Amino acid sequence: MTHSASSESTSICPVCGDHASWLIPFVDEKSGEAQKRSSGYRWCLCRQCGTAYPFPAPSLPELQAYWDRNRVEGDSAPVTEEVWQGRLQASRVWAQRTYDFVAPHVRSNTRRFLDVACGLGATVALFGEKGWEAEGIDADPNAREFHQRLGIRAIIGQIENVDTANRYDLVGIAHAIYFITDPRGFVCRVRDMLDEEGLFVVVLSDLLSTLCAGSPQYAHTWYPTADSLTYLLELEGFEVVASKTTHGSILVLARKLSVAGGPPQGHPLRVYLSFVSHGWRYRLFGQPTIWFGRRVKRLLGAGRQLLKGLR
Repeated sequence: MTHSASSESTSICPVCGDHASWLIPFVDEKSGEAQKRSSGYRWCLCRQCGTAYPFPAPSLPELQAYWDRNRVEGDSAPVTEEVWQGRLQASRVWAQRTYDFVAPHVRSNTRRFLDVACGLGATVALFGEKGWEAEGIDADPNAREFHQRLGIRAIIGQIENVDTANRYDLVGIAHAIYFITDPRGFVCRVRDMLDEEGLFVVVLSDLLSTLCAGSPQYAHTWYPTADSLTYLLELEGFEVVASKTTHGSILVLARKLSVAGGPPQGHPLRVYLSFVSHGWRYRLFGQPTIWFGRRVKRLLGAGRQLLKGLR
């Protein structure tokens, strides 16, 4: 993967603009091993706001080329009905969780919703069923077939390149904000797209959880945690009104402020310690916990089969 920026330049945090950073491990694309530096490419953790970001940063065309390697070009992908139904069912579970998380905080009666990186469109469909004027946007052209099957309104394209004059009461992005090339610009744009006191819901993987083996990699344009995401939201005129960790993910709901608040409070050292301890926490505690949980599920499954056989 090539980068237009020089590796000799000084890294700059894409959120707060600070230069000071720590090096953190990332997964090297070629070797698959975790390391701190590879051919001039590295991952940094900002000492001001706790945002993790790559340097040099990939451009949008580079990211498009990266993702296209794993996509089937054209209007439809060779997906069997069984796979489609399985993916849709899993998507609907998260759509319901998102709706239940957001609903108690909605004040507007117009209820216009935009789902960024909407994937198959299950969240758009569910909000539509609940009476919302819902639409989505996704960069993958293969998603068009599924949008048509669900009968939802959706645009195929990159949010960075799509113009919309619509105003929304709620904008959401689930498990995709770490692929946005300009996180601060994106959040600023979301704020402009929202009506007064509109809501912004972000769902992201609990990347530094003891039960998660993940690390930053080339596909990511930044690597937010609950702390660094909150910093970014407050920096761009939002107030976090609710947050929740469940099923390996973090849900954050923020409301647009009519008047900007004070400077946000960062927790970079706390985030850094989570990064440097992540590997051994996963090996010592996460892996045994996951193994034990799978073992228990197998035993329970075998027990159920045995009881069925005895009946």
